[in-house]
Amino acid sequence: MLYPTFNQPILILFVALGGLACGLTFDLANFILFPIKKKKWLAQIVYFFASLTSFLCLFFINMAINYGEFRLFTLLEFVFFLLLERFTLGFLWTKALSKCYNWLTKLKGKIKWKKKIKENG
Repeated sequence: MLYPTFNQPILILFVALGGLACGLTFDLANFILFPIKKKKWLAQIVYFFASLTSFLCLFFINMAINYGEFRLFTLLEFVFFLLLERFTLGFLWTKALSKCYNWLTKLKGKIKWKKKIKENG
């Protein structure tokens, strides 16, 4: 059996884990940008670094496990698991984060309102 063929299950595992980790990188980018929605230029910078991190992750996994041989299925698998994380777990993170953010914003507004009442009278 050829060594690259023998190495395929490990390659598939690490590319899948890398795709999931890079999906989490984009979730982290959204988490950072969630309170600052009006700064479009900052969003582009954060997304650029998330994309660069994803590219470097795939590059180093490909170099370490696949000995630098670029194959289409590694790219397709990486993108599949990245998108799988973004549309499943990423959706759940976004929903939970928005609920927590809304609750914290309302709580912050109530505290400010009570302080104004105490100051005025």
